[in-house]
Amino acid sequence: IAEVASRQYSVASSPSAPPISNSQSLTSSLPLPDKPSIIVLPFVNLSNDPEQEYFSDGITADLTSAPSRLSSLFVISRTSAFTYKGKPIKVQDISREMGVQYVLEGSVRRDDNLVRVTAQLIDAIADHHLWAERYDREFKDIFALQNEISRKIIRYLAVRLTKEEQGRLWSRFVTTPEAYDALLRGWALFRHGTRETNT
Repeated sequence: IAEVASRQYSVASSPSAPPISNSQSLTSSLPLPDKPSIIVLPFVNLSNDPEQEYFSDGITADLTSAPSRLSSLFVISRTSAFTYKGKPIKVQDISREMGVQYVLEGSVRRDDNLVRVTAQLIDAIADHHLWAERYDREFKDIFALQNEISRKIIRYLAVRLTKEEQGRLWSRFVTTPEAYDALLRGWALFRHGTRETNT
């Protein structure tokens, strides 16, 4: 990679060299890892209230965090995945750029104490859906819902869990929906990095 980067830098810095296109960039054709690989795209906020964006972002972060704890699964980081937020990019292009086979995408709609989550798991290389589901739940059941989606990902990707991983995967340091909602609101404010939001 260093050698390729060095060659690209040399070409790019030459006055007579043509600009490097996206298809020539380092991230355009990353090889697949030797284990199941997935990226969780930012879930779309379909709530009537745009301020519920923090909630859909939080769902995305949790669905990324749970599988990333498994040694037998390669998961793209939340930070990298969020570079695609709001961009109409084909899953095949994302697969090539990130070097993953599977893509999880979906949407979240929250109305008071009711939550609707849609999710679909796509094999981007074979270009077909493995499963798609819509969940209508009360907010108090949000943890069980996230665990259910995570279990489906693991099952469809045929990931084997050790006993230690099973315990770690389903454990939570936040145990009530109200505390979970406050945590997501806090993280959403913290990411702005201003004096007002820090306060």
